[in-house]
Amino acid sequence: MKIMANNQQRRVVVTGLGVVAPNGIGTANFWQASRDGISGITRLEPHESYAHANLPLWVAGAVRDFVTEDYIDRKLANRTDRMTHFAFAAIQEAIMDAGLDLAQENPRRVGAVIANAMGGVDFVLKQLHTLYTRGPRFVSAYTAIAWLNVANVGQAAIRYNIQGYCKTPVNDAVSGLNALGMAAGAIRRNTADMIIAGGCEAFLHPLLLRVLAQQGVCTTSDDPNAYRPFDQRAAGLILAEGAGICILEEYEHARRRGATIYGELVGYGQTNEAQGLHAPSSDGTQYARAMCQAMNQGRLQTSDLAYVQLDGRAHPASDQGEAEALRLAFDAESERIPVSVPRTSIGHSYAAAGAIDALTALLALKHGVIPPTLNCDDPDPRYHLNLVRNEARPIEHKDASSGVLVAGRGLGGSNVVLAFTREP
Repeated sequence: MKIMANNQQRRVVVTGLGVVAPNGIGTANFWQASRDGISGITRLEPHESYAHANLPLWVAGAVRDFVTEDYIDRKLANRTDRMTHFAFAAIQEAIMDAGLDLAQENPRRVGAVIANAMGGVDFVLKQLHTLYTRGPRFVSAYTAIAWLNVANVGQAAIRYNIQGYCKTPVNDAVSGLNALGMAAGAIRRNTADMIIAGGCEAFLHPLLLRVLAQQGVCTTSDDPNAYRPFDQRAAGLILAEGAGICILEEYEHARRRGATIYGELVGYGQTNEAQGLHAPSSDGTQYARAMCQAMNQGRLQTSDLAYVQLDGRAHPASDQGEAEALRLAFDAESERIPVSVPRTSIGHSYAAAGAIDALTALLALKHGVIPPTLNCDDPDPRYHLNLVRNEARPIEHKDASSGVLVAGRGLGGSNVVLAFTREP
């Protein structure tokens, strides 16, 4: 189905991708690992300041072999948190991938929407340790800004002279999807021609891991394969760090400069279950409504979908709600549409997760392959899902109308869904 543009509706396309992930730094490495089902989830080394604290042996999606000085100078690195280092690396790759020369763009028409939920945990906790062990004179003045969620957008704006639309969505695990949806809306409203959009996180610190485990957010297993959505042994997700960035651009602007287009962001749905700070529930009603919103805005039919990329909380109740949402949104077709949770190869990186999921979906459409869901060796028969497990599966849709939904859920019942189609 060809998407017809409304004369008053500006179209939004993706022209550049950048990623820092546990199973690969850079889109080529990341895609190969995700497609081949290579996991980046490993056991964490004892934290340098907490090796004596009798902490459990954590597993997580930690980014290894990341060299900060490859992306920013040492002085700026010392004044910023690891989350910002990840963001800069992903932004740099996305800009190069898009073939952009920002010096040739009107800075007032360029924006940045970079989500972050946890803040600069490592930076601020190190400075607190310094405060209590060495005294206030040794605390960095940059503590005032380096740990803030907005530091990533601020630093990006300074580095790239971005003077346009800038936001920092903070909406738990769906923040990255919000970032892309908000950026697309700004471009459609003619507020910007181009926006650097995505998310970043770096929170694999013993304190945060312990808090989130006590809240029941993640599994406390020491098995790197314990992230098992839709499996009868599902016991929670595994946490991760990383960054994902997409260059969103108005279609005519991209076409005029001859940019390569990965796909079009055609739909954005968002609903809320208003249930307080609880994990996503077994009720999929509002989640299904977000799916339908994205489909309707994108003028997509069920037959247009190549696959749906799910949230995959790996909590039995949450998994049940996700399966129910599919049935409510697609009726009997829900058992036919392929679904997958590729983030099982890297873990859940909160605000970065949705952005990384989105670029995974775009790469899947580009290469015609659905990356697999790992670790679901004993699927729960209650869900009736056409789950792509263990090995990648070719996309059956070959025409230009093939689309994919990228779906996410957060604490408190936030539901966000994006709809992408192939290159227009």
